[in-house]
Formats: sequence, structure tokens, C-alpha cells
Amino acid sequence: MKKIFFFFMFFSFLPLSLFSKDSPEQILQFGNHLYQEEDYYRAITEYKRFLYFYPKHPQNSHTEFQIGYSYLKGEKWEAALPYFQKLSTDFPHTRLGENSFFSIAHTHFLSKKYKAAQETWNEFQERYPKSSLNDIAWYQKGWAYFFQEKTKEATQELSLIKNPSLKNKAMLLSTEIEKWHTLPYRSPFLAGMFSAMLPGLGQWYDGRFWDGMSALVVNSMFAYGIYATWRDEHYVAFGIVTFLASGFYGGNIFSAVSSAHKFNRNVKESKWQILQKKYGVNLEWNGNSLTIKF
Repeated sequence: MKKIFFFFMFFSFLPLSLFSKDSPEQILQFGNHLYQEEDYYRAITEYKRFLYFYPKHPQNSHTEFQIGYSYLKGEKWEAALPYFQKLSTDFPHTRLGENSFFSIAHTHFLSKKYKAAQETWNEFQERYPKSSLNDIAWYQKGWAYFFQEKTKEATQELSLIKNPSLKNKAMLLSTEIEKWHTLPYRSPFLAGMFSAMLPGLGQWYDGRFWDGMSALVVNSMFAYGIYATWRDEHYVAFGIVTFLASGFYGGNIFSAVSSAHKFNRNVKESKWQILQKKYGVNLEWNGNSLTIKF
């Protein structure tokens, strides 16, 4: 009786997809629905099921691209790349191969491998000089240079765009890039020098008031300890306190310099996020080609 019960329970929990073979149109339709719902991993399962049941279907290559793009949308960069690389090699002179080659660069870009993305886009533009995606490549290369803070190279790439709507966006972005040096940065050198002059002053310069106050209080206590032990001729204690004080004094300077770098990094990242919302572009696969979404 137990064997029958466990047998029943086992098969009752298996996916129905193992017992039913839907038509290829139904599987793709459901996979596309999941993709539109941003349920990328379940969509990938449906696309792989389609490839398994219909290995010679004419939509297989497009479905493989859809799998790669679903991985890309799910931020699984390393899983996406093999699909794009295979398709770009197998179909080099087709729209699918062109989109796949471009997507290799786009995947590198999204995974913040900017140099690899730029190199791939350069190769893409050499291979497909008349592609409608070249303007997007220039635009994204401009962003890649911008993320590396190579502002001159970024504006040069953006100036090559011909698509009217994208060119207008590129001009506005170039204007913002040219203002990059005017952001409210903090000098790590000045922060360290200020804290060397007066412990805590560098942290105040970085906008960290309570850290600066703590540094001032602690170092002031050590300074008094050095003075008191020397005055009272407690030379062993004087040596110990002086040794400890030098560590806190150096740490105070290091903290100020580190805070300045962190301040600058936060300012840049915040500005990049704002500009991406205003001037970033999203690419979508509509089943046949890549399209821009502003």
C-alpha cells in the first residue's frame, strides 16, 4: 500500500509538460508570454523545451537567440554569451548573425567589461558597415568611454551618430560629459593635509562631521597622555602612549584620504545614475531584430 501511495505522490508532483507535448506555436507563445512578464528563467525553460521537442524546427535559431537574450535580461552574462557567439558564427551574413554579434558587445557592456565591449563594437562596425545598429554602437561606445572617465573619447564617439533622434540625445549627453570636471569633488591630498594639521579636519572637509569629531577627541586624549607621561617622567608609559598615538594619528590621515575618495566615487555614481535615466537606451528583441527603447 505504501508503494502505491508514494508512486501516486511522485507522479502527481511531476510537471505536466513531461506528459504532454504541446504544439511548437503553443510552447513559443507561452515562452514569449513569460519573457514579456520578465519571468526570464521560466521563459528559458520553455524555449529549451521547444528545442528539445522540435530540434529541426525553422524557428530554432531565433529561439536560441531568445534564450541568450533572456539570460542577458536576467543578468546572467556568462550564460548569455555562448548563444550569441554560436549564432554569430553560424549565421554571419544574416540579420540574426548581425544581431548576435552586436549582442556580444552589449553583454560585455552591461557586465561592465567596457574595453571588451568597445573592441567588439569596433569589429562589428568593420564587419557590418551599413548596419542600422552602428549608431547604437557609437552611442554605447560613448557611454563606455564615459564610464571609464575618458570624456574626450566619449564625446568623439557620440559625434559620429547620424540617426536624428539618437543624435539629439547624444548632443545633450555630450554637454553633460563636458561638465564632468565641475562636479563637487574633494581632494584626497587636501583631506590628508588638513587631518595632518588638525586631526578630524580632513573628515569635516569630506562632510563627515562625527567622524571628524571622534578623530579630534581621540587624538587630543593621546596628545594629553604623551604630555602627562613626559611631564611626570614615566618614560616607559610615554613610549607606549606615543607608539599608540602615532597609529591613531596616521589612521586619522588615512581615514580622511579614504573618505575623500569615497565621496568622489559616490558623487560620480550618483551622477551616472541620473544621466542613465535621462540619456540611457534600452535594447529589446522583438522576435526578428533589436530595437531601441528610449
